[in-house]
Amino acid sequence: MMGFGDTMPASNPCGDRTQNCRSASVGRLPSPHMVSPENRFHTLTRCCVLGIAILLALPVFPWPSAPMIVPAASPHITVAAAVATRAVGMTALIGLPVLVIALFRRRWFCRYACPVGLILETAGRLRKSSNPGWKVLPPIGQWMLLITLGGAILGYPLLIWLDPLSIFNGFFGVFRRPVTASAALAAMGLPILLILSLLWPGAWHGRICPLGAMQDLLSLPKRLFRKQREAGEQDVVDGMRLARRCILAAAAGAVWAGATLKFRRGGKVIRPPGAIDERRFTGLCARCGSCARACPEKIIHPDLGASGVAGFLTPAICFDESYCKEDCARCTEACPTGALMPMKIEAKWETQIGIAKVDMSVCLLSEERECSFCQTACPYAAIDVVFNDETYASTIQVHPRKCTGCGACEVACPTSPRAIVVAPVGS
Repeated sequence: MMGFGDTMPASNPCGDRTQNCRSASVGRLPSPHMVSPENRFHTLTRCCVLGIAILLALPVFPWPSAPMIVPAASPHITVAAAVATRAVGMTALIGLPVLVIALFRRRWFCRYACPVGLILETAGRLRKSSNPGWKVLPPIGQWMLLITLGGAILGYPLLIWLDPLSIFNGFFGVFRRPVTASAALAAMGLPILLILSLLWPGAWHGRICPLGAMQDLLSLPKRLFRKQREAGEQDVVDGMRLARRCILAAAAGAVWAGATLKFRRGGKVIRPPGAIDERRFTGLCARCGSCARACPEKIIHPDLGASGVAGFLTPAICFDESYCKEDCARCTEACPTGALMPMKIEAKWETQIGIAKVDMSVCLLSEERECSFCQTACPYAAIDVVFNDETYASTIQVHPRKCTGCGACEVACPTSPRAIVVAPVGS
């Protein structure tokens, strides 16, 4: 029985006339114009899908949900997120058709709709090689898929960020202006796959891609049913090996996720509104960059390690030039996995993403200079300037129950370094 990553044997178009076909083709090279209508339609379809995916990934559409459509189309992300969150949201409806069709047409998404597949195949053709060396690789994609699903059972889908559509979407974060070092690093996933395809054509598609492995898994019942009439001892042995592999990989993912959740601590960086518990956030986030492109203030950036190895390239807020506006929740509408839960504006006023903290040794009030920029800028009336009758000095008082950590006070502070900064909740 074939594994998930094995390719189907190509059918012989000549049938019983193989020798005649070979004889007729001797001494004649195929014309570049001899392309069947089916192949032209296939190529045109893939190019159109690639163009649409690029437009959705770029911040050119006015609605905030546009960036998440591409990663949400992956059944790998859809299933892992649904298992991890114990819920099926509206975003799952995007990946559901892909999942259903994959039950009947093996790897149809790879052949007709995957933008990454078209890019990597084109890159692989640049190196002409008749030796498919990637076939010696073990089924890495199967293990990645099963480890992710095993971790999702505990709410922490470990390798969901290795989905090709998430990598594709993350690449286009580098086109957001101004370009930052973190965005450039987050965009390196697709170039790495391109280099892999140039050096080892077909390796990603045939053995590594977890989305391709999931399509093979979904089509497996149909293939087994078709083979049951010819079932033999070898089929039974292969089936037992496959079942054992699935159990071991899923168990490894569950153990890995459990250990990560046990030792994971929060309070390292400020997350966007709607973020779930920090311990689970780093596992459920697909690093697709959709929330960053949906943010009109451009304050969401990939984390470069402040939240630890597990949180590398997950979204974090940095209040450099702007703050999280009180009338905006677009980032929560752009998440395809549920790491950011959709939120209404009314709920945002009661959601705390951080807490403002004051260093009076830096504040201008400590020098007996007049300043109330932070108090004036706060949209939640969470800051007061209080005069102390005993010390005859004014101080800044932050009301924790009113402060949401929006960062307006930090941006407004005129001192350098800033006397008031927003710290993560629980820091």
